[in-house]
Amino acid sequence: MRLHRHTALAASLLIATQTQAQQGDTLAPITVNRDMADSYTVPATATATGLNLSVKDTPQSVSVITRQQMDDRGLTTLEDALKTTTGLNIYRQGYQYRYQSRGFDIAQISEDGVNSTVCTMCGNNPHDQKQLNDLSLYERIEVVRGATGLKKAASEPGGSINAIRKRPTADNRRSIEGQVDRFGKVRTSGDFSGTLSEEYGLRGRVVGTLERDNTFRDHMDGDKQVLYGVLDKTLGDSTTLTLGGTYHHEHDTPSLFGLPANEKGYDLRLPRSTYLGASWNRSTYQKQDAFVELDHQFNDNWKLNSALEYKHSTSQTAYGYVPQRSDVSANGTVSDGFTGHSDRHSNQWNFRSDLDGKYTLFGREHELYAGYNYNREKFDNTWHGKKITGEYNIFRWQGTEIAQPADWNSLPEEVRHTTIHTHTLGLATRLNPIERWHLLIGASYSRWQQRQHLSWMSKPDSKYSKGRLIPYTGITYDLTPQQSLYASYSSIFKYSGDYLDINGKTLPPVMGNNYEIGWKGSWNDDRINTTLAFFQTEKHNQPIDTWKGIDPATGAVREWQRGDRSIYTPVRLQSRGIDAEIAGNLTDDWRIFAGYTYNTREYTSTAATKTITRNGKGVDFSQHTPRHILRTSTQYRLPGAASKWSIGGGFNMQSKSSPITVDGNKHYLGGYTVWHANVQYEPEKNLRIGLNINNLTDKHYYESYAHRGTSQGHFYGEPRNAMLTFRWDF
Repeated sequence: MRLHRHTALAASLLIATQTQAQQGDTLAPITVNRDMADSYTVPATATATGLNLSVKDTPQSVSVITRQQMDDRGLTTLEDALKTTTGLNIYRQGYQYRYQSRGFDIAQISEDGVNSTVCTMCGNNPHDQKQLNDLSLYERIEVVRGATGLKKAASEPGGSINAIRKRPTADNRRSIEGQVDRFGKVRTSGDFSGTLSEEYGLRGRVVGTLERDNTFRDHMDGDKQVLYGVLDKTLGDSTTLTLGGTYHHEHDTPSLFGLPANEKGYDLRLPRSTYLGASWNRSTYQKQDAFVELDHQFNDNWKLNSALEYKHSTSQTAYGYVPQRSDVSANGTVSDGFTGHSDRHSNQWNFRSDLDGKYTLFGREHELYAGYNYNREKFDNTWHGKKITGEYNIFRWQGTEIAQPADWNSLPEEVRHTTIHTHTLGLATRLNPIERWHLLIGASYSRWQQRQHLSWMSKPDSKYSKGRLIPYTGITYDLTPQQSLYASYSSIFKYSGDYLDINGKTLPPVMGNNYEIGWKGSWNDDRINTTLAFFQTEKHNQPIDTWKGIDPATGAVREWQRGDRSIYTPVRLQSRGIDAEIAGNLTDDWRIFAGYTYNTREYTSTAATKTITRNGKGVDFSQHTPRHILRTSTQYRLPGAASKWSIGGGFNMQSKSSPITVDGNKHYLGGYTVWHANVQYEPEKNLRIGLNINNLTDKHYYESYAHRGTSQGHFYGEPRNAMLTFRWDF
């Protein structure tokens, strides 16, 4: 691959910063505020390595979506926030969003370092991401691109997401926020924090959110209630005990298959408001969690943090939807669809304990991290459904064409029960042997065990256990106190689970390697961070569906039919590319962000002759991921007499993706650029009123979809939307 073609584009995001440098290490003198609360970056993060390092000193690509970024853009959901950061591809899969980095699905989302498995295309039993995605709870979202072998040893290598929850503050803070938009969304949140008792060292925080939602699609509405509470108790001079919990309840309307194209793959130009689901479609989500955390500071150098958390989630979805598999006739008629009902329950126990600190060896100071994590997740999923047939006209769709089944239990049933136990032990040290050189070495050992029942399999019960040592190495060289070069390596390990080959044997675990080299800079008294990175990920033994099945009655191999045991084969994958990012505050009044990713992907071995066009050697294994993604955002407070006003804007741009093949010709989702802008007015110090406009030019485009075809997978992006927001601090 010829990455050098794209280096200039990546570097152009950073050149403005570099050209202002004086003596190679500082920008032109600017007076800055040391308070980072209003910044687009953070001084330090531990998500990638366990060590609390600055972004510049972390030998891996890290992006942070700060509270200020969320507020400036009026963001309320995790998927909306992730659409603003570097390199992540947010795509539709069924009625949920999926998140990808460098062509690989992100299989786990963390809250304060506690991992929860989410839906991916790899067959994982899911938590519903709806229960993890309301931003009112979080102070920031940290995104690591590339394998995080020290913290998530048994996960996908593309990256990880860690949502950092709000915690009590010593000073009293009270705020109320509100938001209404063009399509009928109404949302209000309250955030109350402060000291409850100085005598007893007691601090608390409560966050509550109510939302009534409506969308640009017909008949799609919902509502949400979120309550989060957390309490800190000081125990002596060096120990803090924290208790917290969350309640989340939500309804929405699922949109499963999107819209069709015609039989030639061309756009039918249906109105963006079109919804081809039944009027009775509904999803319900509920989550409760509770956690206790103990933080102990042994001395100025050493700290222990331990936490125990329990989560319980349920969700139910009932739906009827067309089209499913059939092509659209000339008069807009389709002949099939699907009705279904899913009932999902999950509970999770997690214990973690992290020790980090500094020690002196050979006259120099070094850092150390040691951590243990135990995670137990149990999933119980029941699905009832069937294919429906009839004459359904998509141009005259009303939503009453599909009758709701009187008894879902009378329909074919599929049941999945899964229990996963994971033990992970990590150890790492950052050695500083000589001036300017820093060596981070470590490893994690992960032991994974799964028991699973799949009712539709000829042998429904299975168990699987595997352990693996995952090494991690990173080296950093300080060009100046503000600039560094780095390189990192991490091995990859991920269990294969219930993927079986033609002989019924479990596929070997996924293995691989992750490499990254780059340059980082910190400017303006650490108020701006910049990164330029080159990466390569090699993944071995990735399970690929051969589209063959084992007849449960005869044991014969045939073209796959529902009820057959699917046959998988392992293949090799490779992902390469460039990341570039600049984020932070140019001045106290000017915040900026820009992130660019160029990414190519391919199978480096062929799965099977029958699937060579789908996953043969050289074929892109993630064709719904754009090669180019560029995102920018800025916010500027006007000077002088106009200082009560601030303006902002930016754009999201991506190249073509998600091809479908008709008569040997590929039809791509076209690339697009979507602009956003906002204006904010502060009549008083503690009151802010804002107007945000998304899709400023009202661009018509389709969101990326993994299984796009002529019969399904076309989801319109949101039309121009205006949001009025306010915030009152009192």
